[in-house]
This record gives sequence, C-alpha cells and structure tokens, in this order.
Amino acid sequence: MSTKLINRFSFMSKMYLVFIFILGSVFFIMNVSPNEYSLNDWVWIYTLSTAAFLLCYFDIRLSPSGNAFSMESSIYLATIFYFSLNHGLAVLFLTYFVNFLYNKSVSNQAHIFNFCMYAITIFCTYKVFELFGGLEGTGNFYNLSPYIVSLIIYFLLNLLITLVFFIVSAHPEFKGILNRGLLKEVFFAYFVTLLLSLVLIILIDNEGFFGLFLFTVLVVLLSITFGKVLEWYQEMANQANKDYLTGLYNHGYFKDYLKELFQETKKTGGQLSVAFLDLDDFKKYNDYHGHVQGDRLLKFVGEYLKNETKDRGFTVARYGGEEFAIILPKTEKHEAAAFMDQLRKKLNDTPFDGVERLPYRCISFSCGIAEYESDMYEESELLHKADQALYYSKAQGKNNVQLYDEKRISRDALKFKEDLDAIEEQLKLLLYKDVYTYRHSKRVFTYAMEFSDRLPLTEEEKRTLILGALVHDIGKIEVSRDIINKKGKLTSDEWEMMKKHVIWGKEIVLSDGRFEEVIPLVELHHERYDGRGYPYGLKGEEIPKLARILCIIDSFDAMTTDRPYQRTKTFSEAIVELRHCSGTQFDPQYVEPFIQMIEEYYPEKITNKTVST
Repeated sequence: MSTKLINRFSFMSKMYLVFIFILGSVFFIMNVSPNEYSLNDWVWIYTLSTAAFLLCYFDIRLSPSGNAFSMESSIYLATIFYFSLNHGLAVLFLTYFVNFLYNKSVSNQAHIFNFCMYAITIFCTYKVFELFGGLEGTGNFYNLSPYIVSLIIYFLLNLLITLVFFIVSAHPEFKGILNRGLLKEVFFAYFVTLLLSLVLIILIDNEGFFGLFLFTVLVVLLSITFGKVLEWYQEMANQANKDYLTGLYNHGYFKDYLKELFQETKKTGGQLSVAFLDLDDFKKYNDYHGHVQGDRLLKFVGEYLKNETKDRGFTVARYGGEEFAIILPKTEKHEAAAFMDQLRKKLNDTPFDGVERLPYRCISFSCGIAEYESDMYEESELLHKADQALYYSKAQGKNNVQLYDEKRISRDALKFKEDLDAIEEQLKLLLYKDVYTYRHSKRVFTYAMEFSDRLPLTEEEKRTLILGALVHDIGKIEVSRDIINKKGKLTSDEWEMMKKHVIWGKEIVLSDGRFEEVIPLVELHHERYDGRGYPYGLKGEEIPKLARILCIIDSFDAMTTDRPYQRTKTFSEAIVELRHCSGTQFDPQYVEPFIQMIEEYYPEKITNKTVST
C-alpha cells in the first residue's frame, strides 16, 4: 500500500474520531443536568455507576481465542428505560471516568471514543424508545414494541459505528473479523446484554437497591464461571492437540489446521508452504544411548523448532517418531527453503550430548518442502509432495533441504512396482464381489498407462494417474451386491446409493494412508467439465487435471463394455460419443489425443471410419 494511501486513511480515521467526539459531546452536554438530581437520584447514579464499572472489569469470555464482552450496557439501558436519559448519561460518564483512571492498559483515545460512541447510541436509543411510546419508571412490559425496537437500534448503532471505524482506518484485521465469524459472537453478546437490561428493570422495580446488588453479583459470578469453564476447555483442548513428549502440536491437529489453511488459501489466494523434516540417524542415536536419551533429544529439537519459529507465525508439530512438520503460511517455497536451511545450519552448530557418534557428528535433519499450487484439490497433495521432497533429501545424503521439483523427484521403478502390488491386493476384494468392476478397473488401468505416455505429464503425474485408474472404483466394495448386479435400470434411490461409491472410495484410500495422492481421482472421476457431475458439481479447471483425464478413460471403457442395463457401444460409436460430449462432459483438450491413441493402438476394433461432430 502506498504512503499516500496510508496518509489518506490516517486522515480519514482522525476526522472520523473528531466527528464521533463532537457528536457524542453535544448529546452528552445537551442532555445532562446535574442540578436537577435529588439526593436519591445521586445515590442511584453512584450505585449504578459502581455496578457498571464492576461489569466492565468482570467481562465474559466468549471463546478461547480471547474474544470477550462486558455487560455494562445492560446497566445503561436499564437506567434510561427506568429512570431517564439524563440519569443514563450521568452513569455512563462516571463509569468511564473511573475506568479512565483505573484502566491504563487502554489508550486515552480509545476511552474517549468508547464514551462518545455510547453517548450517541444511548441518546438515539432513548429517542426511539420515546418515539414508540415507551414510558419511564415502569417494570410492566405489556407493550414490548418500544423496548424491542430501541434495543435493535442500540445494537445496530454500536455495530455501525465500530465497523465504520475499521473501514476508514483501513484496520488490518477488518477482513479477518468478518471471516472469523466474529459478527456472530457480537450478535450473541448484544442479545444477552439487551435481554438482561429488561431483567434488571424488573429487579429494580420490585427490589430496588437489593435487586441491583443481586443482578451485579449474578453477572460477576457468571463471568468467573465462564472464565473457569473456558480455562478447563482450553486445557483439555491442549491435551488433545499436543504431543505428550515434546509439547508441540500432534499429527491430528497439524492435519486439521493445514486443511483449514489450505481451504482458506484456495478461496482467497496467497502463499502456503509445508516442510517435513526427519532427524538423521535417530535410530542409531537410540541404539547407542537408549530411549530415555533419545526422548531427551526429541524434546530438545522440539523446543528448538518452537523457539525459532514462534515469532514468524509458523506452526510446528511432531508428525510421528522423529519426524516433524512445519506449516509456513504466507511463505513461498524459496523463502521457506532459505529459512529451513538456516535452521538446519544453526542446529548443526548446537551441542548436544552423544551426537558426536553420529555420521555428521551433530544434530542434523533432512527436509522436504512443497508449496501450495492453484490446481491442487486437497491438502493431501501438498503433504504428498512435501513427503516426496523429504524422500529425495534423504536420497541426496541427508542433512540438506530440498524443494519439491516434479522434474527431479520421482520414485524408481521398483517402488512403483511395490505400490502397484499393494493396490492390486486391495482391488482383489472387488473380484469376489463384482467381477465386472474388477475387470473394468484393470482395463482403465491399461488405457491410463498407454495414454499417460502420450501426454505432457511429469513422471509423478503419470504414476498418480496409473495408480488412480487402478483403484478409482474401490468404493464399490461398499455398495450392495444386489445394486451392483441388478439387470434392469437402477431406481433413483439405488442410483443415489451407487453415486456414494466415490466418497466411500476416498475413505478407503485415506484409511490405508499410503496413496493419498490418488484421492482426487477416486473422488472426482465422475465430475463433468460442464459442472453437472457428482459428488460436488465441480466445473472446468475446478476439477483436477488428472481427474479430468481419468473421466474420459473411465467413460470410454464403460461405453464399450457389456453392462447389465446399457447397450454396449462399438469403439467407433464410443469415439463419436466422446467427440459429441467434448466440452460438456469431457475436457476438450484431452478428447482428441485419447481418440488418436485408441485409433493407433486398437485399429482392429475400429469397425468403420469415425466422424467428428
């Protein structure tokens, strides 16, 4: 943001504060007449002011994040409804005068702004109360409309004055306030406050000073109780989210928080990086010195990582064993790599008992880093790439930091064969329940291998497409055998059940934990390019690239294979259908390359020349 713009916002915010100060002062001076108060009035004003100050001090916390509200507004409102506007403004003045002397943690400017804001809202609320026929000095609520309308005005004016201040001052947290749903908490706070003002009127009308005393004590006790409950909640939440040994966040919290940040980044744009780091030769250290000393090393490294990252707003977690993970929001991958390499070198130079027996004679770690990319569908893709980068870092001799680079990082053929064998074992479960789906998956797998070689994909993308093609229908294990083997057309209920196989497939892959990168293909291969697919109705490039490719392959095999409730198409007819649905069901950039591959690899199945539509 330019200096000129900053100055403009600074000037606007100052002018806004001056405007609120003048307006609030005018309303206060014009409506307060101390010489009109009787001795009884003064007693009530001082007593109400004391109660309001106590409610300012004993605020009520809304959430562990620190958001809180005080209920002194209920005192001001009850005063203007039961006594007069004159009394209400006097109570407001005395309360803020004492608060000004006592609470030095709040700036003088904030004290003045809050006083003037309340003066404006109290004045306007009272005038609305009068306008709708409200009567002072009564605890009867046979006609609630003056109270309800005036309370709504009080809430809206407070909210409006505050929001305008955030806007004209270009407050950096303005968007965050709206995004975090703070307005819901504000609405709840004001609703409770305004309701209590009516309760206080009844207490004062029936019990006088004792009613005010009872109200104040109950609210103070409520404040203390809320505080204790939230402290207990925070303690329990910390125990659930923290690793018992290192005190860092645990694996579960890390994944939940990353998912939240990932979705936020996907919506708003921005940068997000993730780093996986693994202590080098930790098993050797444990073997040399025992598990107790090994735990001390883990605690030491955890404390080191926490201290080095806390000022940057990064989140560190113990991911498992000797592996740690760091979320680096608003950080691009090269900046993240520079930071992690600096961290690594500093840790290398940090002494610790027994590390001289390790190969590098120091504490060292291997680190892999990946950055959020706009075409990523889920945070699991980001984690997978960071894990791949870590794998590459270890392969490079350990004690180094590597960025995920799809041109360099790929698993060797042996590892790929192991992955295929593992997925094949899962797929065999389908063989005993639905031989059609098993054979369909094998054919789609073959097409994917053939097609991937003709596309400009990285080795990692090819691997993911092939594995995803093999396992894409694994969720049909959960579909009833009666539905899968039904000869006629499915009913609407049966079809809804069948469509759930993509969600069940995702859950099966997640439970295995080894192939999270194929989740978008399993979950989204029935999405359509025009947005009319399922399960989410994604459209165009909202659908990950590999899922769009798999949709074409899957549909082609489905059209050309015997099915219980659909006539089988020839290869030629299926090619015509692919072209007809190009741009609606299928991504047009992959339709023709796939057709060319089919015509080249399977010429004996092309019964006649296909035509373009």
